[in-house]
Amino acid sequence: MSDDDDPVEAAPEGSTCGEHPDRSALVTCPRCGTYVCLACWHGAVQRCHACLLRDPMPPVPWADEAKDVAARLFGTLADAFSPTRTAVKFTRGEWRRGVTFALVTVLPIAALAGVVPFTHLLRFGPLGEVHPIGTPSALEHALDVAQALGLGLLIGAAKLLVMAAPYLSLTKAYGQPSDAQPTRQVLLYRGWLLVLGGRTGLLLQLIVWLLPLEPGDSLRLGAEVLSILPLMALLWAMTATARMARVGPLAAVVVVLVPFIVLFLAEPLLIHSLRPLLPVLSE
Repeated sequence: MSDDDDPVEAAPEGSTCGEHPDRSALVTCPRCGTYVCLACWHGAVQRCHACLLRDPMPPVPWADEAKDVAARLFGTLADAFSPTRTAVKFTRGEWRRGVTFALVTVLPIAALAGVVPFTHLLRFGPLGEVHPIGTPSALEHALDVAQALGLGLLIGAAKLLVMAAPYLSLTKAYGQPSDAQPTRQVLLYRGWLLVLGGRTGLLLQLIVWLLPLEPGDSLRLGAEVLSILPLMALLWAMTATARMARVGPLAAVVVVLVPFIVLFLAEPLLIHSLRPLLPVLSE
């Protein structure tokens, strides 16, 4: 077996992929010597897909029942910041295990993202301040916050569905089926990044509430840029996982950019459709 820093050699002219005889080979895998095509080659780690799957790799932390719940939760959250290295974990295990992780991460983050912008009877910030609007009763406050939580949850769930539909469809069309269904797993284990980031995500709402930011302020612009980082991490994770589903490098970029473009176009329409339920902003 070759070392990771062994030089990568081009496949002999006219050779075909060891797993896809109908495709021309691109390189010779330095670990196993197999001729591999573009879809089977992972240049970032200099391995063919078969070698990558053979390498020892721990499961997604959430699926490791030997650990306690806290270690499983925070271990899986931390994996999101190493999207290329951890994408291979999604080629193993059962995708349904990720449903519970999505329930304990995506749902509460999405719901909380609705509190600051969608409450009618509370005004938030700056510097973490909360002021009541008018003299509502405790019950009216509770119902108002409950409605805001529900709107946040609705918007978050809709965003995830809008993202998932084209991503799963395109990776199925351009990739190869897998029992582990890595593309489903990445949406379940990394979906919290979608509701954390962006203009309607929880991160920006918290920053605007806790800091003295005004429209047009350079600090607010910086906050909006910061709020994009979770979406970039999600895009990176989805691209790396598409490669694990045997989507080629260029096609992997396409099957991720299309869902993001669809989301970018659909999100304003979703907010507009909910406008009757949103608080009226004072001038």
